[in-house]
Amino acid sequence: MSAVAIAERGFEVSDVTGQKVLAVSNVADDVTVSELIREMLAKMRLPVNDAAGRPLSYHARLDREGRHLQGTERVRESLQPGDRIVLQPNVDAGGLVA
Repeated sequence: MSAVAIAERGFEVSDVTGQKVLAVSNVADDVTVSELIREMLAKMRLPVNDAAGRPLSYHARLDREGRHLQGTERVRESLQPGDRIVLQPNVDAGGLVA
């Protein structure tokens, strides 16, 4: 699918709960998934720190393919018009407490 088609029809970005959904269009041709995630976190006002104040990192899951997008992938090469990506925080289970 062409980058022009993505810009015209756009795609959706949601948080993991599905309560925050943002329609996205007019994305520059050279934007990476990592850059898109950073911009969407700010626009959607998603937390950037966990309850303990540690920084959260997010990844994007492409619903259509059921896979996580790599941060270096270009939006124009990975997404199709009408796609939905879900922003999910990376969760580190466990950990030692000193």
